Amino acid sequence: MTDQLHQVNVTYAGKEDRLLLRATTQKGNEYRIWLTRRFTALLLNILNKAMEQYGGAPTIGSSQQTKQMLKAGALEKVFEEERTTNYPLGEDGILAFGVKTANTSEGNLSLEILPENGPGVTFNLNKQLLYMLQSLLSQGIARADWHINGLLDNSSQQVH
Repeated sequence: MTDQLHQVNVTYAGKEDRLLLRATTQKGNEYRIWLTRRFTALLLNILNKAMEQYGGAPTIGSSQQTKQMLKAGALEKVFEEERTTNYPLGEDGILAFGVKTANTSEGNLSLEILPENGPGVTFNLNKQLLYMLQSLLSQGIARADWHINGLLDNSSQQVH
C-alpha cells in the first residue's frame, strides 16, 4: 500500500466463520482481507510481540497519542463505505495465507499479508496503529467467540 491509511474495520462473518479486515486509504482504495481463526491467532501474536517493544498494550494505550486517537473516536467511527473507488485486491478480497514482517527505518512495523498466490498488502504501522489493529482484532475475536490466547474470560464456564 503506497498511500496513507484512512480507516480500518474488522467484522465477523458467521456464515464463513472468518473475520473480514477492511482497510481504506486516503486515495479511496479498499483492501479486503479474510482472516481464518488460525491466521488471526498468528497475526495477534505478531502484533502483541511488536507492541512489547514499546512496553506492551497498557503502555501504548495510555500514551498521549493513543488517547487522542481514542477521544477522536478511532474505534467507534462507522466504516465509510462511500469513500471506496478502487479494490486493488478485488472486491471479494483475499484469504490471508502468509505474513511477513520487518522493522522500517522509522521504527514502524511493516506487516505484509499475503494470499496463497498473487499480490497482498503491506501496512506500515506505528505503535498507535499497532494498538488500534490489535484492539480491532480482539473485538472481532470476541464477536466470533473464538477464545484465542485467553482473550476472553472463561471463568464462568464449567469444566467437567
